[in-house]
Amino acid sequence: MARPRYTFAVPVGLAALIGGFIGATVTRVGCVDNSCAGLSILMVSVVSGLVAATGVGIVVVLADRSLREWRSESGDPPGGHPSSPQDAGEAE
Repeated sequence: MARPRYTFAVPVGLAALIGGFIGATVTRVGCVDNSCAGLSILMVSVVSGLVAATGVGIVVVLADRSLREWRSESGDPPGGHPSSPQDAGEAE
């Protein structure tokens, strides 16, 4: 089983917060004369935050898998730098 990557939590959490804020703002703007209850704004905010977090989470995982596959096939080290000076001379 793969180790959990805690760096994935930052973009996913940020997307959830921004998605929730956008959902709440759009709901407030769409309400005519404050006709929406606080519960409906909260529900829309939670749902839009979950949708945003799910979308960003999918993109982050696919990008990670793609980079891992590329690194394993190309033999490049994680930093992208050649491992020795002889390798650098051969690459030029």
